[in-house]
Amino acid sequence: MIATILVSSPTFHAVEYNQQKVSQGKAELLEMTNFDMLTLGNDDPAKYLQRYLMAYSSRNQRIKNAQFHVAISCKGHEFSFPELVEIAHEYLRKMGYENEGQPLLIYGHHDTDNNHIHIITSRVALDGHKIDHNNERRRSLHIINAIMNQREGLNVSADVAEAMNYHYESVNQFKAILESEGYECYEDNDMLKIKKGGSVVDEVKLSLIESKQSAANEETARRKRIKAFLLKYRDHCANKEELAAQMHRYFGISLVFVGKADSSYGYFIVDHKEKKVFKGSSVLSLKQLLQFRSAKERFADIDNMVQTMIEANPALTTKELNKVLRRQFGTKLTKSGIQWGEETHQLDEEIMQRLDHNDKLAWLQSFGPSSEAECSMLLRFMKMDGFKGLKPTDKNAKVLSKAVKRVRTLMENAQDNELKDKFFEAGMRIYRQNGQYYCLDVQDRCIFNMNDQGLDIERMNRIYNNVSLGRTPQGTKKQSTAGNGVKRALTQQGGAGDENREYEVGSGEGYEESIQNESRLTL
Repeated sequence: MIATILVSSPTFHAVEYNQQKVSQGKAELLEMTNFDMLTLGNDDPAKYLQRYLMAYSSRNQRIKNAQFHVAISCKGHEFSFPELVEIAHEYLRKMGYENEGQPLLIYGHHDTDNNHIHIITSRVALDGHKIDHNNERRRSLHIINAIMNQREGLNVSADVAEAMNYHYESVNQFKAILESEGYECYEDNDMLKIKKGGSVVDEVKLSLIESKQSAANEETARRKRIKAFLLKYRDHCANKEELAAQMHRYFGISLVFVGKADSSYGYFIVDHKEKKVFKGSSVLSLKQLLQFRSAKERFADIDNMVQTMIEANPALTTKELNKVLRRQFGTKLTKSGIQWGEETHQLDEEIMQRLDHNDKLAWLQSFGPSSEAECSMLLRFMKMDGFKGLKPTDKNAKVLSKAVKRVRTLMENAQDNELKDKFFEAGMRIYRQNGQYYCLDVQDRCIFNMNDQGLDIERMNRIYNNVSLGRTPQGTKKQSTAGNGVKRALTQQGGAGDENREYEVGSGEGYEESIQNESRLTL
């Protein structure tokens, strides 16, 4: 186990690095703690996280490089990502970073042969003091070694005892069980030496191991299922290491290869669910197992499948497509394309345009417009007046009830002169058309007629009748909204003399910007 403290930064650039890995399918966000009510948007979540960490760290202006960035890696798949997260918390506590209110990000990377995580937090504590950094690299080394020595001492005896409860037919198969748990084993005279972290942590008499041997039942059906798993996920993976990781993650099955890393001559299957060990050749030959497909072949299959799905369902969305891509190919479509290993593939431009069109339509439809008027308002809000395909639908009663309750609560607790601002802060746009008021609630993703919900419409008339387009009421100071697209869109107001103009909606935003701003509105 190695803990490496990486370069610091005033802008928390480690967030951008890790989020880029996530977008490439090479990493995943395992934990996000103490970021208040921050929700990640679909567009550039790195910026949101960086800004939050910089704002949090600003409580101590003397610290220029507040980023604390450390990578913890193990040998191969010795530790799972949940285990590495557990180790990370113990490490942070002993380093002085496991404090109340301390923002924390933990990313798991699976783009190398070794499982490893990246930890990002601030060198500033909640009360503004700088967390102790004296001799931190030396302390880091001592702390990670102490953690590992403690864990290995506690776990090894239990792991050995558990391995003896498996059905195995030889000492080599017993070794495979322990090796699937991250240990190294070798025979020395009449003893089996067990190593971890480069040191011998236990030893067992070979005679004891042999006395516990018991052949696994044939169970042909189970072997057939494992064979089906192997064949399916082999076509998802680029190499045997990736295949082994997938089988362990999804099925609790470990593949333990015999021989050198680059020239295996056999393998064992450790079925942890059934506590049995099989010779790999009794399920699938090594030659068949290692017949991995090329990126070109795989991408050609994906292209054919996507074309077939579009023809069968012209309204196909990216979300629906990704469900199938994950299930059939173990990948997904992102902004950068379809990723497989180190290769990236772009779908046909016409298909991408169709998916974009369908995604926009599905997003608008999710607001549950129940009339042509509400459909029209959604399209105008998104500056898509010529957009076709949005249709009235039944509203989600639960979502509608929640949105109406929020509006009613705001109206009950706000004075007339502050109600508009309260609507703004809650992420609500108010429309008026032909004497009817409509609320477009971005947070709850709902649009509804306020007149139909028993709300105080006379009060709405009183508040909005004195607003004129592009003008500030006399005696009030116009608030600057430069640099804030959400605020600017919310504060532009329609003319009181035109019953068909929408109030507080302004010029509207494009689809992409609205998706991005949705996270800001939910703060």
